Amino acid sequence: YTLKYEFLNTLYNGYAFFFGTVLPIMLLHLISIGVLSTVPDEYKVEATTELFIGMSMLIPLASIFLNHAATYSNELEKNIPERIMLFGFSEKSMLINKMLANYIFLTVCVAIYFMGTVPFIQIATPSPAAAIIFIIVIYLIAGMFMILAHGIATLIRKFGATYGVTMALYFAIMILSGDMGLPISKLPKFLRAVSDLLPTAQLSSGFVDFWLGKAYNFGPLIQSMIFFAALSFIVVLIAFKVRGRKTDGRIS
Repeated sequence: YTLKYEFLNTLYNGYAFFFGTVLPIMLLHLISIGVLSTVPDEYKVEATTELFIGMSMLIPLASIFLNHAATYSNELEKNIPERIMLFGFSEKSMLINKMLANYIFLTVCVAIYFMGTVPFIQIATPSPAAAIIFIIVIYLIAGMFMILAHGIATLIRKFGATYGVTMALYFAIMILSGDMGLPISKLPKFLRAVSDLLPTAQLSSGFVDFWLGKAYNFGPLIQSMIFFAALSFIVVLIAFKVRGRKTDGRIS
């Protein structure tokens, strides 16, 4: 029942569903029709494939990061977790149910993205290894985004402020990952250094080589994932510590 409750919570946030499914599909079709129409035919499939990979990064960014931050901060503001714990549910079990519900929602969004793009655009067929690693990385990035969203929501504990912060980060990550029409190579030097630390940027810019069977260096992608995972865990640990202090203050 709690898993069903958490899943329905994810569905109620229409903005996350729009930004996580409709928007990437729309952007992919619009850019492929407009901008990529000027690309020479011999490079068009590769360019479309790179765009397909890049736009897929919006799915975990919106369906997990924005969605979990919004729903959880709304619950915290209304003291819903505390009320659920009164019925014998532990914080650990609630968090596990939230993660399972978010991964189910992510799977639905990925499926819709594939159905709305693959039959209508021409992309290169990946090798089995590239397809498997691509899906695994999406789910790993989604997990990192959920941890980061959980930490931000726990730290702020207000729906409006949390949604504002996460929405700002959403667009910042889109820009730094080259998903807003501005290539990463055109960013200022200091912003390119920040972009290199994002796994979404690493997957958007170079993973197409591995997809096409070319030589690909996994080092930058792995390093960015380690950095982002560490950052997410640091944020959530700081949030737990700050929340613990505030709770102790109320009790005393």
